[in-house]
Amino acid sequence: MAWTSPVLNSIQDLFVRIKLHMLKITKSCFYRYAFVIALILFTILVNDKHLSGEGNIVSMKYRKATLDNGLRVIMVEHHELPVVAIELLVKAGSAHEPMEKPGLAHLVTQLLREGTLAKGSLGISEEIDFIGGTLSVDCEYDSSSVTTTALVKHFKTILDLLSEVVRFPTFKTKEIELHRDKAITAIRREKDNKALLAGRHFSEMLYGEHPYANPPIGTIEGLKAISRDEIIPFHKTHYLPNNSILTVVGDIDYENTLAGIKEAFGDWKRGDVSKPTLPPVPIIDGYKIRIVNKPDLTQTEIRLGHIGITRNDPDYFTLMLMNYIFGRGPTSRLYTKVRVEKGLTYGANSGFAARKLRGPFYIRTYSKNETAIETLRLVLDELKKLKSSGVTKEELDSAKSFYIGHYPLSMETPSQIASKIIVQEFYGLPEDYIDKYLDNIRSVSVENVADAIKRVLDPGNVVITLVSKVEDILEEAKALGDVELKEP
Repeated sequence: MAWTSPVLNSIQDLFVRIKLHMLKITKSCFYRYAFVIALILFTILVNDKHLSGEGNIVSMKYRKATLDNGLRVIMVEHHELPVVAIELLVKAGSAHEPMEKPGLAHLVTQLLREGTLAKGSLGISEEIDFIGGTLSVDCEYDSSSVTTTALVKHFKTILDLLSEVVRFPTFKTKEIELHRDKAITAIRREKDNKALLAGRHFSEMLYGEHPYANPPIGTIEGLKAISRDEIIPFHKTHYLPNNSILTVVGDIDYENTLAGIKEAFGDWKRGDVSKPTLPPVPIIDGYKIRIVNKPDLTQTEIRLGHIGITRNDPDYFTLMLMNYIFGRGPTSRLYTKVRVEKGLTYGANSGFAARKLRGPFYIRTYSKNETAIETLRLVLDELKKLKSSGVTKEELDSAKSFYIGHYPLSMETPSQIASKIIVQEFYGLPEDYIDKYLDNIRSVSVENVADAIKRVLDPGNVVITLVSKVEDILEEAKALGDVELKEP
């Protein structure tokens, strides 16, 4: 078997990381690294048929259809296992809820499987368990989804159940109160998790009154204000066939599958789809700093960044590679500087949360209180260096090798494929987006990265959130700019 160089490079990245830590890690850590490498090698042996040449993937064969009611349908034949994955995405998430009711979209989604006109919550669960299937729900900023999997012989059962929970939920008062209390409890527990706390305050500072300011789960005040009278209209307004995408992937044939979909969803009535009117995002001028006081902390959670990109940004691939170099890869600049060279943290990473609208570019790390501001300054310096100097060809080639080696392995299961297909459709990406994914990565040049950095990165104007014991870091933080103090 001929191994592709990108995959070998990915393995080499792990060896480099082990080498960097060899004098610091315990035997158990070493064995965990060895296990990861062995797992990658095993995956290559099992899945080599999916790789051809320089990390190519098998061309995605799918068919599309639009029902008379406007429901977009995408079907993919994947005959390796006798299973099927179905995902229905509704183009409505937390960004579509009223500003005074954050958490509404989340509640609606969670309540879908808690009872329909024909089945109670227990009946739904028993039906799923009986066929050995799964049914999960999710609410994001821009969309909500229901995903099911089952053996293909149970396709009709799972499809009909999906149709029923999406179209005919009853939203019983008892279940509303149960999920409201569950969400409020989860939010209260965030106060014990400095990473979640930093993330919530970071988004609030970055987005102000915009819906992206709150996570989809909402706020305690918003959840308490939601009644059944808001839940039912939200579902009726947004859960429409002409506002949804249905993806079916598995051991299917197109004709029978489409016939089954028409039977299950054909009488779903279309409606008028309205887009939310969203407030502008605040303009950041200089360093906008907030310290969230947690007197019990000896380590400071650090989160900083600014507005990033949309998912269909023309520089998406370029910035993905740039971010791998800066803050994601095992030898990234952030990790090397802050962890390996300075020993100020055990972790540092960055990322773009690309959404329908512009999501955040963020950097996350942590350090002891006494070295927190030193760590923050180092991170800001590295961001400035990236802005002024760009990346090298060697760094870019390494980043390309990582994605070329790993992307095919993310297209193995029907659920993975369904997710990729629905992303392509939802964000309006080109029809050949998946087929040309690796070509798009290969085509990125150092000059492309420099242009994208110049356009997107803004290290002089960032939001900075520090979750810490205030008295330990306040004076040093003031040297960077005005500081706002907040309680959790």
